[in-house]
Amino acid sequence: MAMFRTSGSPTKRSGTIGTAVHGGYVQSVESNADMVGQKKFETFSEMLVNISIIGAGVRYFLNLISKPEWTVEPPEDSGDAGQEIADKVADAIFKMETPWYRVVRRAAMFRFYGFSWQEWTAKKNEDGSIGYLDIEPRAQKTIERWDLDEHGKVHGVLQRSPQTMKEHYIPRAKSVYMVDDSLQDSPEGLGLFRHMAETSRSLVRLEQLEGWGFELDCRGMPVGRGPFSDLQELVDAGELTEAKKAEIEQPLSDFIENHVQAPQRGLFLDSKTYATEDEKGTPSSIYKWGVELLKAGATNLGDLNNAIMRKVRDLARVMGVESLLLGESGAGSLAMAKDKSGNFYLIIDSTLKELTEQFEKDVVEPLMKLNGWPDELKPTLKVEKIQHKDVTELTQALVDMAQAGAILAPDDPVINAIRDLLGLPILTEEMMQDLATDSSLDDEGDNPDGPPVPPGQEEKEVPPQEEEGDADEVDEEETPEGPAADGDEDDDKKKKKEKVK
Repeated sequence: MAMFRTSGSPTKRSGTIGTAVHGGYVQSVESNADMVGQKKFETFSEMLVNISIIGAGVRYFLNLISKPEWTVEPPEDSGDAGQEIADKVADAIFKMETPWYRVVRRAAMFRFYGFSWQEWTAKKNEDGSIGYLDIEPRAQKTIERWDLDEHGKVHGVLQRSPQTMKEHYIPRAKSVYMVDDSLQDSPEGLGLFRHMAETSRSLVRLEQLEGWGFELDCRGMPVGRGPFSDLQELVDAGELTEAKKAEIEQPLSDFIENHVQAPQRGLFLDSKTYATEDEKGTPSSIYKWGVELLKAGATNLGDLNNAIMRKVRDLARVMGVESLLLGESGAGSLAMAKDKSGNFYLIIDSTLKELTEQFEKDVVEPLMKLNGWPDELKPTLKVEKIQHKDVTELTQALVDMAQAGAILAPDDPVINAIRDLLGLPILTEEMMQDLATDSSLDDEGDNPDGPPVPPGQEEKEVPPQEEEGDADEVDEEETPEGPAADGDEDDDKKKKKEKVK
């Protein structure tokens, strides 16, 4: 192998991607024809529309993805110039023809299809700056060819218009391109729908068998009886024509052949019974014409239902939405529901992080270049984390903090956050400032009455306790005549003792 060794340049790429792309067409090694080319995206769309757990899981995912609030923040220490650019970027992306949350939802579909592609269109604002007119989706099934270099870098795509069947080149430089290339380096990526394709096919087949099982259940399959041999003998004897024989048999034949149960189906038959030939001449109770249902024991519909539910759980497990099935069979617990929901929230946060980084590259950076803004003033996109907020748990945490000494101020923003979760009116800044002012007056003692005392905690007067030996000590003020004279001390002491008693 020494003869093949070269030093190589550290600033140049030496290898290439592992996916073959010829003439812009991605070569696939799939053996299933439904998973090749643009056909696979049609198959994925059918799965999304026709399989309920997939539709519910995808919509659950997208609703959570579009819920968090996005903000544009300027760089630290950028001053008024950085704030001005951040405000213009916010106006550009939050005031397009398509709302930003819909752009986020469309981009997030790369998790399922493998990739997502959107094209932005710029516009000139009244103040002379450049903004965005819109960011529009380009369906995966319409993108036929890829413009790649020898190292696999995407420079654009060729889209086939469903209206005119013409090809349109969309450059990568004016696009928002998301791809899940974790498991393979194809520009089309590998999404969750591909992992669910075989399970979905099996589920459709099992549900088809279940439907046939209900229609063909032996307990609902009719069996008809009639004197067909007697009719044939009459035909052979020339007493009945073939046409008349077929006319007599037709109602029963149609009823048996079309045995699917329906509410308006019925059949009239001849009530004549067979004649007996025993010695007693007892009339027979068996009708010549009759229809009855086959009798059968237990069927395998229960096992079929278990197989169907196993496939449904497999699909939910791939998407991470098993929490949607909790309680369906009477099993599960609150702790299990919180754990599974928490794991799904982590998936949402991970996707939002990827979207944030790609939006900064594909949306914010082009806007900076179009306007000629300096790179050091480039703002960043921030998105809040998705999480379930239990008001009871939050308020209890605040109570615990207050008991530990961290008491909330009247103008603390946490109060409005809790009021918002409870659906209560939000306090304005003026109202919060008034509350803060009243609280500061109480602390400084300017309020003569002091802060209100909670009911049941008012101070109670405690009567003074007299100690032994204090009965002889009386203040001079308690004597109406004032201090006693020297000659009348004994009389004064007697009067004081009587008064004390």
